[in-house]
Amino acid sequence: MNDTVLEASDMLLLPDEEPADQEAVRYWKFLIVDDDRDIHRVTKLVLERHMFEGRKLQFMSAYSASEAIGFLGEHPDIAVVLLDVVMEQDDSGLTLVKVLREVLGNQLVRIILRTGQPGQAPEHTVIRAYDISDYKEKTELTSTKLFSTVYTSIRTYQFLSGVVADKETLEEKVRERTRELELRARELQASIRQAYEAMMEISVLEERNRIARDIHNVVGHTLTAAVVQLEAGKYLIEIDALRASEKMELAQQLVRKGLDEIRSSVHQLAEQRETIDLQKDLERIVRETEAYAGVQINCRIEPLPQLTFYQIKLICHALQEGLTNGIRHGRSTCFHFRLTCGGSLIDFALRNNGLDPDGFRYGFGLTALRNQVEFVHGTLALQAAADEGAELRIRLQVPESGQGT
Repeated sequence: MNDTVLEASDMLLLPDEEPADQEAVRYWKFLIVDDDRDIHRVTKLVLERHMFEGRKLQFMSAYSASEAIGFLGEHPDIAVVLLDVVMEQDDSGLTLVKVLREVLGNQLVRIILRTGQPGQAPEHTVIRAYDISDYKEKTELTSTKLFSTVYTSIRTYQFLSGVVADKETLEEKVRERTRELELRARELQASIRQAYEAMMEISVLEERNRIARDIHNVVGHTLTAAVVQLEAGKYLIEIDALRASEKMELAQQLVRKGLDEIRSSVHQLAEQRETIDLQKDLERIVRETEAYAGVQINCRIEPLPQLTFYQIKLICHALQEGLTNGIRHGRSTCFHFRLTCGGSLIDFALRNNGLDPDGFRYGFGLTALRNQVEFVHGTLALQAAADEGAELRIRLQVPESGQGT
């Protein structure tokens, strides 16, 4: 290829002054791809003394498309490629554009297509089909036009690089902020859960205190009245035997009433203590439901790891709610209850022989239960069973070691 690229009169002559600190000068990487060595020499001669947006050019030379691919793979930060079309093949330059954009995935580098045989690659066809920045014929590319074209391409490259850098910075900030918000959300949820469990404990203590006050107030008052009647009977025994006997009988009734109050209060306290024994609580719910509702409940409860107080109360509440809904809305007469633990999940399954759950919506009780399950990151589903009836399924996370009640 012997096309004349630049006339000597077209060259821009600049002063022979160099920066004092050559090491401090930053460069734009500039790749010349052409099989004509004179093109490389003249292009460097025209551009090497110019500054583009505060930087000089760092020239790289490739004499074939395959050699250029090596440069582009090794230097993805090349700013501008001055590319010939006809080299090893008639379309080597166009093939290189495809490889650069589609294979190497480099969308930033600016490509100035320069050809000495425009008939091989018509401008309007190339501009439409290929992602290039400019198209120039070698005969029209004077030194002034070459400078202007390169300058414009570098400005475009600088702008696009800034956009990409800003986008990456913004995405990193968004990711960092998202991580912070997720961490704060987990901390807040843990704090809320701990506060809720503390409130549950406080409510249990308050109930026990109420029972203790009842023992003190009601039973104390009853026994005090009995003592008064006994004192009166003791005084009347020698004066009026009939009235003394009445006083003794009244005192006996008061003592019996007091004993009943004490038994009732002690039973309530015992029930409060039993809430930490999940299996006993569940078995009690099953026995009482079978006795009062006349239904059959097949029950299988496997050994479980130590659970939190909130989880124990939640499982008991879920069994009560599931049985109540199955009897009241599903008209169920038989239930199969299974509570197991596999890996890090507790699996609660309550199946009945009642109506299809699609026939009714979540009521207040099931809605509240679902919210409580989701509060501890569990899942709740009410769906038709495989054979008949409905099945309530709940899955809860096993608490980490040391977090149980």
